[in-house]
Amino acid sequence: MSNLIKVLSEEKQRIAEDARKAASEIIQDAIDKKCYGLPVTFHYTCSEPVDSYTFCCIPTKEFLQNILAKLSEARFIEDTDPEESETFAYVIPQDKDGIIYLCKQFWKAEDTLCEDSKPGTLIHEVSHLLGTEDIFYEHMTVELYEEYGTLLGKSQSVMDLNGERHREEVFQVNANCLEHEFETIINHEGAYSDGKYQCCRETKKNSVCKHRSTGHYYLHERFSYQRDEMKRKLEKFQKEITARTNQEEKIKYVKKKNQACKKIPVIGA
Repeated sequence: MSNLIKVLSEEKQRIAEDARKAASEIIQDAIDKKCYGLPVTFHYTCSEPVDSYTFCCIPTKEFLQNILAKLSEARFIEDTDPEESETFAYVIPQDKDGIIYLCKQFWKAEDTLCEDSKPGTLIHEVSHLLGTEDIFYEHMTVELYEEYGTLLGKSQSVMDLNGERHREEVFQVNANCLEHEFETIINHEGAYSDGKYQCCRETKKNSVCKHRSTGHYYLHERFSYQRDEMKRKLEKFQKEITARTNQEEKIKYVKKKNQACKKIPVIGA
């Protein structure tokens, strides 16, 4: 082990465990409030949506449960390399050791759920251990609406570091959109004071907001005729993430500050 890779101090271990507890409680609360669904297919439109559903991704209940289980067994190690000074954290899923390497920006991050928070970062990194990808840093949202029994929608097209354009698919869960779903779409809008959130009166500090718009999690019920397509896309997604964690080439997934997350081949692995 490099002398820059260190066992956490007692104080930093406490901070990391507090972040784990917060992330776990947030995910469990999302499960309890049914903030999950199944994939749906929609027709792209250039029209302006009316009464739309806007979101980053639709995780399945099983995927959230898998994140919760993987988070509970994750190990924390600190990387003090100066070259990682703009890094929050990274993982190497192919190592199968469940280690999350915490870096300088992690210790500066907010303790409660918000953009680039400690809990959000752990949700992001644990999803990598399950095989999710990183595509870009920007928020990428999907906006869907119903018209005469048809699901229409728009999604952003974002260029990645290789110059390729990606559209968010409703069935796809990548690490960035999952983190942003928790930090911006279902997070509380009101402050936590006097033992509750002012937006929804929720008393649990580590939780999601029941007053946020969550209709996108139930679209699969309204468009049940797409069930075969949903099943096909879920099977495809599961095969992709399984293959990613089992591949021989080791990849380091690095969450950086204010820039696209990086995928770096591990040389000599």
